[in-house]
Amino acid sequence: MTHVMIRCFASCLIALGLCILPAGFSALSSAHAQEAEKQKPAKPKTRRSQVLGKSAFRLIEQTQELMAEEKFDEAMQPLQAILDGTRFNPYEKAVAIQTMGYVYAGKEDYDATIASFERAIATGDLPPRVVSDLTYGLAQLHLAKERPRKSLQLLEQWFAAQEKEPGGEPFALQAQIYLILEELRPAEQAIRKALSKTEEPKQQWTRILLSILLQEERYGEARPILEDAVQIWPGVKVFWQQLTAIYYHFEEEKLAFVAQRAMHVQNMLTSSKELSTMAQLYLYHDVPIKAAEILQSGMDDEHIEKTEKNYELLARAYMQAREWDKSIAPLTRAAEKSDEGKFYAQLAQSHIQNENWKAAESALTKALDKGGLDDEADSWLLLGIARARLEKFDAAIKAFRKAGDDDDVAKDAFRWIRSIERRLAENRRAELQ
Repeated sequence: MTHVMIRCFASCLIALGLCILPAGFSALSSAHAQEAEKQKPAKPKTRRSQVLGKSAFRLIEQTQELMAEEKFDEAMQPLQAILDGTRFNPYEKAVAIQTMGYVYAGKEDYDATIASFERAIATGDLPPRVVSDLTYGLAQLHLAKERPRKSLQLLEQWFAAQEKEPGGEPFALQAQIYLILEELRPAEQAIRKALSKTEEPKQQWTRILLSILLQEERYGEARPILEDAVQIWPGVKVFWQQLTAIYYHFEEEKLAFVAQRAMHVQNMLTSSKELSTMAQLYLYHDVPIKAAEILQSGMDDEHIEKTEKNYELLARAYMQAREWDKSIAPLTRAAEKSDEGKFYAQLAQSHIQNENWKAAESALTKALDKGGLDDEADSWLLLGIARARLEKFDAAIKAFRKAGDDDDVAKDAFRWIRSIERRLAENRRAELQ
């Protein structure tokens, strides 16, 4: 349990303590308390020790006021006065020890809180209801201190002391402990018991059940629970993530895509990796312009890293959307960052689509200079075509001859060479006439 969770638990514990203190400890003034006592019928002698006297009441009330002001060290002094005093009965001393536990909780000294509660119970002078509440609190504290076995033992003691079956919360706590202990079957029994006691499902309890099912790879059982969960709590990212994973497990890619789009629409995808992955999915599902929008806006606002891979992805999205002009900038950036020439080759493709032969020639030259091309012969062929369009015929023929070294491209390359040679021959004849 994290430090923040422990602090939240401590706050609840203090609040719980202030409401479970025995009769007589309340926000009433001592005068009102005395008046109330006068109006009550006489109690048997055996019960009188269970009532705070006037002096003890005032001292504990002082502690409560100091705790409210977070003056925890000062709050200990009235309690110590009760423990040191000879006029206070065992019950009043037990209440003082119990209250010390809440002061220690306020100071975030949880080991001392545990020791105080255990000491208070050991006196044997507290009412059964208070002992029961303290036992439950101890179970929670030991769990917070990462002692689940001890926590489970205390919780079982608490269950045994209950006259009737409790509500869902204790069963959910029991399930949480079993889950930490990796005892999944009793954890499942406990959490299903907890869920059966509430008309409206609780998110944390649902998470515990899902954790059990997913750990046991019971994806078919988890699926309808998750499909309900995203309807009940549409803003909870983890449910969408788990549902997406299950759809992929069952090879239902369209449903997985719908779930991921729901996360994107709700702005749940914030990291560079999440956003770029979403863009890849739009590309995969043949929506390239949406992929380009995600990548472009993400790079513009620096939510997506400006890496070689992401520039390539953006360029590919624009190219699939036939936005050739827009693909040039990201391809140029990717080409500058890469140690290989493949991005310059792709950049040349965009320039060729726009019939910008000079830019295409420059990009292809850089691509071949950098090397590492899977289709080097194709790049030589395209370079020859670009030079032919620019009427750089000698340089074009050299490029085509390089392309001709590859059997797959040779036929096209030599066709271009013959075409250039015919044109050059026609030009020479025209000059002689």
